[in-house]
Amino acid sequence: MFYEFSHRHTPCLVDGSEDAVILSRETKATTVMGKEYVYNGVFSPESLVYRGSLVQTEDNFLVLTLRKTVDRDNYCSLIKTNALIEVQRYQQSYDSNDNPISGPEFVSVSADVVCFAQYVTAELRQQEPGLLPSTVFVLQMQTTVDVKRPEETSTSIPDRIVMGEKTYRVDVVDRVKYPNLLHVQLSEDRI
Repeated sequence: MFYEFSHRHTPCLVDGSEDAVILSRETKATTVMGKEYVYNGVFSPESLVYRGSLVQTEDNFLVLTLRKTVDRDNYCSLIKTNALIEVQRYQQSYDSNDNPISGPEFVSVSADVVCFAQYVTAELRQQEPGLLPSTVFVLQMQTTVDVKRPEETSTSIPDRIVMGEKTYRVDVVDRVKYPNLLHVQLSEDRI
C-alpha cells in the first residue's frame, strides 16, 4: 500500500535518518485531544521506524504503536509533540582536588527535549487510575532522555523539568507503559 500512494508521501526524518511517511489524522477521534494530537502513519517496509521513534516533518511526532500490515508496511499510531522541556538534576560541583565548589545546584542534563505534555484533569484521572494525587502534568518522551526516578538520584532531591519557564518535580518515570517511551508524572516544584 505504501508504494501505491506515492503522491501522499511526506518527506520526514526518523530519528535523524531520511524517510517518507503517509500521515493521516485518527478518524475515530471524538475529543479535541484525539482530533489534534493523534495521527496514523504508514512507513515503507524498509523503514527503520520503531516504537518510540521521533518522526520529524513540519511537526514532531512520537511513535506510540507499530504493527506490520499484510503488505509488510509499518503502520503506526503517532502523537504530535506539543512541548519543549529541559531536564535538570540537583548536583554538587567539585574542583580538581574533589573539594566542593559552592553549594549544590540544579544543573541541566538534557535540553531542548521534544515531548508530549498533557495537563491532568479529573477526566484523565478516571482514564488513568495510576496517577498520583499530586500529579499536574504527564509527559511522553523518548527513552534517550536522561531523566531519573526520585529513588535513582544521588541526592534526596528529585530531577525537575523546566517547561514554559516553570519548574516541575519528577515524581514517577514509567518505562513500561509505552514501549521505548517514558511516561513521566510531574507535580508542582516546591524548591
